Amino acid sequence: MSSPVVTDTGPKQSADSRRTMVASTIGTVMEWYDFNLYGLASALVFGPLFFGSSSTGGTLAAFATFAVGFAARPIGGILFGHLGDRVGRKYVLLATMMVMGVATTLVGLLPTHAEVGIWAPILLITLRICQGIAAGGEFAGATLLTVENAPPGKRGLYGAIPAMGTGAGFVLASAVFGLVSMMPDSAFMAWGWRIPFLLSAALVLFGLWVRHGIDETPVFSDLDGSGRTVRFPILVTIKEQPGAVLRTLGITVSGFVWGYLIQAFSLSYATQTLSLPKSTMLWAIALASALEIVAIPFWGWLSDRIGRRVMVSIGLGFTIVYVFPFFRLLETKSTPLVFLAMVLAIPFAKDMVFGPQAALVAEQFDTRVRYSGISVGREFGGAIFGGTAPFIGTALLAGSHSTSPIALYVVAACLITAIAVFTGRETARDSIPHTQPS
Repeated sequence: MSSPVVTDTGPKQSADSRRTMVASTIGTVMEWYDFNLYGLASALVFGPLFFGSSSTGGTLAAFATFAVGFAARPIGGILFGHLGDRVGRKYVLLATMMVMGVATTLVGLLPTHAEVGIWAPILLITLRICQGIAAGGEFAGATLLTVENAPPGKRGLYGAIPAMGTGAGFVLASAVFGLVSMMPDSAFMAWGWRIPFLLSAALVLFGLWVRHGIDETPVFSDLDGSGRTVRFPILVTIKEQPGAVLRTLGITVSGFVWGYLIQAFSLSYATQTLSLPKSTMLWAIALASALEIVAIPFWGWLSDRIGRRVMVSIGLGFTIVYVFPFFRLLETKSTPLVFLAMVLAIPFAKDMVFGPQAALVAEQFDTRVRYSGISVGREFGGAIFGGTAPFIGTALLAGSHSTSPIALYVVAACLITAIAVFTGRETARDSIPHTQPS
């Protein structure tokens, strides 16, 4: 396959591009607040409330519905990726936010298993599928709004800023859930858990208002204005750049496995197996996620300086070394050490890999198919490796009564990502591809 023809338009940072970056980031915070709420609730309340069991079986069932959201993400990636490459990035992002907000709010209104029986998990799964479809189009669109506007040599930083919204969204979700979890258990399980979901309605309205005023990226506007958009971008991507799709999937594996083991499985493991207080774990995760607001842009910026492959390899190496001590720190049941475990796990081990990711995957594709390529590669990775991680972690723990197999599972995920990163060339100092040769 011949290499993409690249041109360096060198877009300068302007008031419009800064406004776009802020709007994209705020919207991402709102959307990932919604998506991450489900993971927290899966670990803490969905088992007994929607599946009628507080045992391991109930937790596995709740995590299975968590995985369903990831299974739906490729559908969203295909649908919104196609629309993003056909009609533009901006309008697709408004649609994804609307779908996510409505689905999340409705979760807070659902009847429980005790009230409607089997209909409770059916309705829950249906809304989780809607969340997954919306999330499937969010990451690619939000990051492309900034990466395609980035000045030369700053794509890592610009792409990392809206990606930071995933961490900030989890901070918000963890903080709100942490506050309501301080209620008496009877009140929390009866109605308190619904409050974070119902708050989504107001947050999404704000996000829609912010995103409505942003401009389309100049790169896509030029492509659209010259009539060079393609009718079926997904088919073009698979035909012309299949290696880039597979590489994008591989690049995401370690972050999905490690990230969702930390944020969902470890929450269940610590509260149910180790009997740590819910509020301790939620606040530890919230603190670590808050540090992501600085860490993700920093690692993205650093990848502009030292290269994407070097930055990612440092993160993968640190994760492999740290994953076994991570579980030992949790098992001490010491609050300071639990907080330390999360701080080292999220803004350091996870984000050294995640920070450069937005720019790295965008640099794999040309403008005609970039939204589709990122969405398909990343969201299939999420479906296969992300949504299943808490379920697999819980099953491995139940089968072995040890966290060592879970740690080896993380190591394997890191090796897959390393292969994906090092089978491609370094792209940090290249111009972003705008066209593919005919």
